Amino acid sequence: MKTLIIYCSKTGFTRKYAQWLREDLDCDCVPFSERHSADLARYGAVAFGSGCYVGRIHRLGWFKRQMPGLEGKKLAVFFTGAMSPDPSDVRRLERENFNPRELCRVKTFYLQGGLNYGGMNPVDKALMAVFRQALRSKSDSPRCRVMLQNIGQSFDKTERENLRPLEEYLKS
Repeated sequence: MKTLIIYCSKTGFTRKYAQWLREDLDCDCVPFSERHSADLARYGAVAFGSGCYVGRIHRLGWFKRQMPGLEGKKLAVFFTGAMSPDPSDVRRLERENFNPRELCRVKTFYLQGGLNYGGMNPVDKALMAVFRQALRSKSDSPRCRVMLQNIGQSFDKTERENLRPLEEYLKS
């Protein structure tokens, strides 16, 4: 079964995972900007990868609009973010980004990425500054203090091993 990976990456973490998938699965891998060049009908499995920002998976709407034409294909969505992979947080993000019918049709995977302040555009940097300020105002909360410490600088938590469940799904 031929597999296609389409990915959207703002700061590089989703791109890194997509490229690892391409190497590990020997599959086709297309950046979101080139998505129109891919004939989705040629593939038995299609995976869409993107970052999650403020609770929303970036460009997910495009993939959802493709889903009706992908009947009978194995579908996956992998999304990256800076948060640790806490199962309750991941399930909440799934519920916020997919309706129950969509969740029956597509398998989702959260892959911890990180923060890359150097790769952010000015708007994203400003949003992160606002978020840090909001966390500072709640400094009496232990969880907020930890979050504030964690987002104080760029970091990379990508690990190739994080891909194993997604790879197993796409190969099965």
